[in-house]
Amino acid sequence: MRTSLTKCFQYKIMKKEFNSVFAIVLLVLLASCNSTRKLIYLQDNAPDATYVDDKLVKSIPLQAPEYKVKPDDRLLIYVFSLTEDRMNFFKKPEMEVRVDSKGQIRLPVIGAVTIGDLTIKETEEKIKQVTAEYLKSPDITIKLLNFNVTVLGEVNKQGSYNIKETKINILGAIGEAGGLTENANMKNIRVIRNENDTARIYQFNLLEDNLLASNQFYLQPNDIVVINPMKSKTTSQKRNATIGLALSIATTLAFLFTKK
Repeated sequence: MRTSLTKCFQYKIMKKEFNSVFAIVLLVLLASCNSTRKLIYLQDNAPDATYVDDKLVKSIPLQAPEYKVKPDDRLLIYVFSLTEDRMNFFKKPEMEVRVDSKGQIRLPVIGAVTIGDLTIKETEEKIKQVTAEYLKSPDITIKLLNFNVTVLGEVNKQGSYNIKETKINILGAIGEAGGLTENANMKNIRVIRNENDTARIYQFNLLEDNLLASNQFYLQPNDIVVINPMKSKTTSQKRNATIGLALSIATTLAFLFTKK
């Protein structure tokens, strides 16, 4: 009888210890998880609501400036026309030019053409006008070659990306870089921009939908997007090690408990 009481007492103690360790493990796991609200892009500032498919939640005017040609820009110009080959001084349908410090480019036979501070569409129209004096029904298409954006930090593919269009925003750049990692601090996104030989740093919060209304939401050539971490990787590794140890202890106690 005494032996049975002793085993029963030991059983209760082990059960209590197991429950305590299980509770600790559960708290560790919960503490290691990020809040869902820290991972959702462009959250509405209003209280949570029930969303319906195709329901318009909010309208935000976008500040998408047209890119204007600047000195040192590299342009790829496609020239098509109905001019006979023997009369066409553009030997190839495409040519690469660089904008000089005066905002000018040089075209064969035509000479210098000023395009500084014009949009890509305006530049196409101007070159079409000047080539129409020499070519029959010219059609001009221009591509900006030096629109590069660098994305660094907590993304899946860090690097420099050449953008085919002249409009890309912060979210598009992050998409080019393979998206954010789990350790990305969405409240602290920075864009470094060279403005008249001065480095300007802009900070953004991807959790707020008013980001879309920012004048700096759309990027400029050679912008650098920096995604800061929520915590150091060392801290993250320690957290993972702690979780692993806690799970090992819980598993061992569970095994011993079931053997009794």
